Amino acid sequence: MQTRIVRMGAAIAAVVLALTVDQTVAFAASDKESCSEKDATVKNINADGTEAFCDASTGPPNKTKATASDKGFAYSEAEDTSSSTSFASGTASSVSEAFSSSKATSSASGESANSVSEAFGSSKASSAASGSSADAVSEAESGTTKATALGDSSTAVSEIDASGGGKTTSTATGGATAVATIPSGGGGDAVAKAGDSGAEAVADIAGGGGKATSNSSGENSTGVAEAEDGGVAKATASDGNNDVYAYALAAGCKATANGSGSGGEAGAECKNSGSVVTATATKGSIAVGSDTAAPTCTPLNGGIAKVKSPKGNCP
Repeated sequence: MQTRIVRMGAAIAAVVLALTVDQTVAFAASDKESCSEKDATVKNINADGTEAFCDASTGPPNKTKATASDKGFAYSEAEDTSSSTSFASGTASSVSEAFSSSKATSSASGESANSVSEAFGSSKASSAASGSSADAVSEAESGTTKATALGDSSTAVSEIDASGGGKTTSTATGGATAVATIPSGGGGDAVAKAGDSGAEAVADIAGGGGKATSNSSGENSTGVAEAEDGGVAKATASDGNNDVYAYALAAGCKATANGSGSGGEAGAECKNSGSVVTATATKGSIAVGSDTAAPTCTPLNGGIAKVKSPKGNCP
């Protein structure tokens, strides 16, 4: 995760450096700069460093709009009948790039906030970062991606890295991290939502479609949901439980895991078509179930440990 954010930060820096050469530049007196272009390249820079950059010169007509204020950097690029919009304020960086009939939107506000959207091949990507050092990254090779990071040090990443469409949505608040990805083809729907400092939610479609939903709340809670080949996975972590996972790896199978309380574990996994596996653990208890092995239930601290699966139920 940190590698990904560092790489995106380096990419923004590279864009800034490259765009300082051989471009139309205008200096203005206010601390707000903007541009809107359909077929040209324009960069407007204020003496305090506020910068708005629009590049619509390739494959017009395109639509680009960039608005920056309070030392922000806003960059919008559109190629081959695409649309790109960016907004930045308060030393934030907003980069929006759209290619091949795509649409990208990006907004960033707050000290050192970063928001990046990239859309390719008739896709849609949107990102929003608000708060000191908040990061939002949205990248779509196809389908629709949306990343929202709200609050200081929050991080949201939504990506579709292959053809086949699909939808990824990530929302992080209060210093949490949310990641929703479709790294290979087949589409699907991945949703990750995390709130509170140190919380992490990961939702992944490994291939062949399906639905993965991960929700994490409470400091240091972690939930991971992975689906493939049409499976449905849902993981819900709360109250500091950092080991909640659901894997649905076959057509029509459903895996659901709910875990609360630090030190506990809740895991559900299905590998056979049509299987249904649920695991619930509270107050740091342990509940693990699958459709290939007998379940494990260990109640702790007066909590509940419960599993329902084709291989047996407990308690």
